[in-house]
Amino acid sequence: MNTSMGTGRLSWRRMAGRAAAVLLAATLSACGGGGGDSGKSVFDPGAGTPPTTPTTLTDLAIVADKTAVPNSGLENVTFTITALTTGNAALTGVETPITVEVDTGAIVTPSAKVTGKDNGKMTAVVQITDKTSRTVKLTVSSGTIKKTASFDVVDSLTGSKVADLRMVLDKVTIPNDGTQAMKLTVTSVDAANSAIGGSPVSLALLDSSVGGSVVNAFGKTSTDSTTGQLTADVSLITKKVNRSISVQATSGTVVRTITFDVIEAVSVIPKASDLSISLSRSTVGNSGTEPVDVVVTAVDSLRNAVSGIKVTFTVDSNAILVPGNLTTDSSGQAKASVLVGADHSNRTVTVTATSDALLRRASFKVTGAKLQAQLLPATLRNGDTGAVEYTLTDVTGNPMPDVAVTVDSSQGPAVACVGKPAPAPSITDLKGKYSFCYKATGSGPTLISGSAGGASVSSTVQIDATVSDVPPATTIGSATFTASPGVVAVNSVGSTENRAELRLLFRSDKNEPVPNVRARIGFGSNNSGTDGEISSGKDKIIISDATGVAVTSFVAGQRPSPTDQVKIYACFSKTDTVEAISACPPERLRTVSLTVVEQPVSISIGTNAQIGTGSNKLTYYLEFTVLVVDSAGNPKADVQVTPLIDLPTYLKGFWWYDAGQKKWFQVLTVTPDRPELGCLNEDSSVGRGFRNGTIETGEDVNGSGQLDPRKSDVSVTMMGSTKTNSSGLAVLRIEYPQNYGSWVEYALRVSASGVVSPPAFFGRIASEGDTVGTLKGTAQITGVPIDVVKSEGEPPFKVSPYGRDSSCSSPN
Repeated sequence: MNTSMGTGRLSWRRMAGRAAAVLLAATLSACGGGGGDSGKSVFDPGAGTPPTTPTTLTDLAIVADKTAVPNSGLENVTFTITALTTGNAALTGVETPITVEVDTGAIVTPSAKVTGKDNGKMTAVVQITDKTSRTVKLTVSSGTIKKTASFDVVDSLTGSKVADLRMVLDKVTIPNDGTQAMKLTVTSVDAANSAIGGSPVSLALLDSSVGGSVVNAFGKTSTDSTTGQLTADVSLITKKVNRSISVQATSGTVVRTITFDVIEAVSVIPKASDLSISLSRSTVGNSGTEPVDVVVTAVDSLRNAVSGIKVTFTVDSNAILVPGNLTTDSSGQAKASVLVGADHSNRTVTVTATSDALLRRASFKVTGAKLQAQLLPATLRNGDTGAVEYTLTDVTGNPMPDVAVTVDSSQGPAVACVGKPAPAPSITDLKGKYSFCYKATGSGPTLISGSAGGASVSSTVQIDATVSDVPPATTIGSATFTASPGVVAVNSVGSTENRAELRLLFRSDKNEPVPNVRARIGFGSNNSGTDGEISSGKDKIIISDATGVAVTSFVAGQRPSPTDQVKIYACFSKTDTVEAISACPPERLRTVSLTVVEQPVSISIGTNAQIGTGSNKLTYYLEFTVLVVDSAGNPKADVQVTPLIDLPTYLKGFWWYDAGQKKWFQVLTVTPDRPELGCLNEDSSVGRGFRNGTIETGEDVNGSGQLDPRKSDVSVTMMGSTKTNSSGLAVLRIEYPQNYGSWVEYALRVSASGVVSPPAFFGRIASEGDTVGTLKGTAQITGVPIDVVKSEGEPPFKVSPYGRDSSCSSPN
């Protein structure tokens, strides 16, 4: 502003007499002066000497009557300027000259050129002319002392400092077929062009086709607090005509628009010239856990990858197809994976991929099925009943049940096995076993072949064959008798499924296999110790083969045994003269011991005492492991486990912080003579650990209107499966609100389906009629993390939720 103060000098005394002229002059001076006489001081009193800054001036103070004004321009800001002397006292008795300046876009009008002698003050009024939201700074100076103050110009509608809205579209046109959306980004900025977060923004469409488009900000109504951005999609709906569409963004008084065009859609149908197919592996184990990944790549005539090609996948041989993307991606690839499925047989699986007239195939092999055969016995007489026990397993050694078995033999169709009313179906049982029983006919070596699950095995049985004696000069250096497994489960009536292989291995003194060794297998004097059977017959003779091995089986009955109390004996000889078990010389007698178990017979529970914090940060928890074993101590899998929690007592008191030791200590206030005992659960115990949860006469001892502790104060749950895993283990967890930590006694009882022994206990389980003093065992209290105890911050369990009074009869 370049307005002149006048053609001649205006005396200071005349200014004092013309207030209106002074106000105008001060306003013009604040805007920078002007005119031909702008270089002369307006402080000239007419004598040629302007007012000077007093030497006693030490500082200037500026106080505004408000910190912000709306950008409507209807409000002003009044600043009070005070000259200060020593001790920050107002400088009075003198007139201190003051120069006042303000940022562009505003006008400042000072009340005077100098501070008043009586109070050392003057005022300056600032009015905005630029209605942009921003910060306006006022500068006040006198001599070498300069001070600043500021106020904000904010939006008159929202109160924000948004000065502008930047709008950006991700494209300038959009096809009219509705297949694409326009991405809009709105950024709110201040007067310095810096992003402002949290600014309210509303969006509207200016579309000539009313209702033909929609803007979606995904529920957001303000810019992001960090980036200052708001994103939205603009989509066409029904009226897909060519036109221009404007998007309007509004934040208070700031309104901005941006426009894009709707144009004719151009349809491009991708087409592939060739397909290639690849598999992640050429063979896969038959366990069913390993997928085979399939990748089909579509290319054009120049071998460039083509996206958007639809591909159809198919598989054969009972495999399972898991589709991925059935349309090629930007890399020209469509993907799927193949699983073996329920069929674990050895086989070839072919994957076929088609797209229009293009067809490609790739194959992989499923392997791992293994069929083993055991001759029971390997040598027999014409007319005897023999058996071949087949066992089918997968690549991990697990049995393959429900698989058909085909047997090819000159011995005719299968007959009923010993103890069975009819031949067994030609299919493997739950243990992957099938026994082919036959009536021996003919003589000499006879081949019996079996196949199942894509695997096959051949065995040769000797019928009416003349077995030569072991040469007298051959010394049997070792005879090893083993049973596998050493623990066998009982069989249900009519079943022979559970059995142990009995194997004799004969070696000469030169460590060579000794064939044709006769061995009589029986229970000897232990005959009454089991109701089990020997598959080749009790006290019958079996003969070692060319590898020096003679094999039969122990088939469990329905009666369990003590540990290692089923004794099986083998008496061997070089000739057909083999003594009875009771008369066998010790040097030719061998023994193995087995255990026949019924159901799991023992259950235990334990913990690592590690207190955890719940996922919601509001609870503590402690986990326990449950172990179930059989009578031989072997872990028992797939046993149903059922936990029960009881809360025998509760505690009252508080925690206090010891600043010297930097940790919290618990103080129990109930029962002064024995505070560790706490208060008995008000719900009278019925049975071992069961409570009915109903307030009965005399039970609400503390008069709280409820039974303390409540059943819901501590919960128990199984983690994952409710059954034991292959190691006989299951995991359970107790969980409780953090403020109940250290104030509730809990006890666990865990039972398992079929367990013969009593349930497992952890803590004190109350019996009916128990008092605090008669509870037996070690009390277990809901734990708290040690790091919380050692923290200076107040713990959530500082005061017992049951109160801190010393009496169990008080709820306080």
